[in-house]
This record gives sequence, C-alpha cells and structure tokens, in this order.
Amino acid sequence: LHTLLAALALVGVTAPAAAQTNSIRSAPFYPGESMEYAVGYGRLPAGSLEIGIEELDTLDGRPAYHIVFQAASNQAISYIYDINSREESWFDAREFYSLRYRRESTENDKTRTKEYVFDQQRQVRIEPDGDVSPASPRAVDQVAMFYYVRLLPLEPGSKFVLRNQADPDDNPLTVEVLKRERVKVPAGTFDAYVLDLDVKTDGGLFKKGGENRIWVTTDARHVPVKISSKVGIGSFEAELVDYTRGAPVPSAR
Repeated sequence: LHTLLAALALVGVTAPAAAQTNSIRSAPFYPGESMEYAVGYGRLPAGSLEIGIEELDTLDGRPAYHIVFQAASNQAISYIYDINSREESWFDAREFYSLRYRRESTENDKTRTKEYVFDQQRQVRIEPDGDVSPASPRAVDQVAMFYYVRLLPLEPGSKFVLRNQADPDDNPLTVEVLKRERVKVPAGTFDAYVLDLDVKTDGGLFKKGGENRIWVTTDARHVPVKISSKVGIGSFEAELVDYTRGAPVPSAR
C-alpha cells in the first residue's frame, strides 16, 4: 500500500467521485506480453513498431520488467529517411519507477547511444561516463511511462497530471480520458478509452503542441490498440496488428 500511496502523491487527479477512491492497481501486464503495430506517416505505410516485456529481470536485487521498444522504417520510406531504433527500460515491478534506460538508434547510417541508471534515493540519472543529471521523484523514463499510464484508474472524464517523468523539465505530463468508443484496427475491433496526452517537450512518439492520442482497451489490461500524433500537416499513426498477453510471475507481485 505504501508504494501505491507514494506513486499517487505524484499524480494530480481530476475525476468523477468514483475514480477518486481508486489507486494505481497491481500491474495488468506480464512478462512475455508483446504488441506489434503497423506504422504510417500521413497516408503512407512507413514501418513497424514492436513493444513488449521480454522478461522479469533482476537489477540490484530488485525485480524489474525489461521493456523493449523497437521501431524500423520500411524499404520504401528508408530511401527517404532510414531509421532503426531499440529502446530498453528496466521498470521496477514493485515500486513502478525506472531503474535503468538505454536507447540505440541508427538514422541514415549514424548510430547514437544513450544510457543511464537511476538512483531513485538521490533523484538523479547517472550516465556510463559518470555524468549526473537531475531526475524527478520516483522517476519514470519515456518507455516505462507507456506502461505506467496503463496503471491509472482510467474512465471517461478522468484527468491525470503526472510529475514523475525522468527529466524534470518534461513535467508535467497531462493525461485526459476524452471518451469511450469502438475502434477498428488490423488486430480486431475493440472498446477503447481515448486518451489525450499533453506533453511539454518533443520526445519519443509525442510532440509538444500536437494532438497526441492513445486508444487503450477498457478492460483491466488497458492494451494500447492505436497511437497517433499530429502536428501541423505531419502525422504519425500506429495500429495494433498482433497481441500476446504473456503470463504472470509470482515474484512480481
């Protein structure tokens, strides 16, 4: 219970009375869960996105979900802009904060790597060369945040102001549940909550000032079935093609 209360202290909630009595729930996602998406830019098929939990790892004696994002442009788009990236997060399975983050991306033959570990007690991020930068209390990196949002007690009319993004300059992230609707994607037709994300900086999938949306299933798993970001005349959209649920691991509870 203390973990849930600590996490909720970083969340400002505006919601119907029923939602205010809820707290962040035990994780509805398990090791082995995987989601595959078809990605489009505008009207053009652009590539693929895979998101999943590879395993329940152990980091400094703590159980951690090893989360992996992999994105790749297809052959047609690669002639214009070639990108291949892999982001990894080690997300504490009990405390729901980040322990480690790593990103390796190749864009037009240029490879870049970014990596740091979190010292949650000192509220800092530490890079391999020893450089230290501030981190928010109970910091969650941009990959793990995708899962953290799934822990929230979502229902239409709810609004969450999150102040625990890894970089304090990125706070707050505001998540609002706009409505419930049926959405059709290649993986099937789902009842979904439409989430609007207001971000303060450009980073990851979402852009500042854009229309940033995630459609998540209305069941306890809150599986993201569609993701979109629109800024000006540009747009990104990912639709779920395949989903594997995974299986619970006792030590993560």
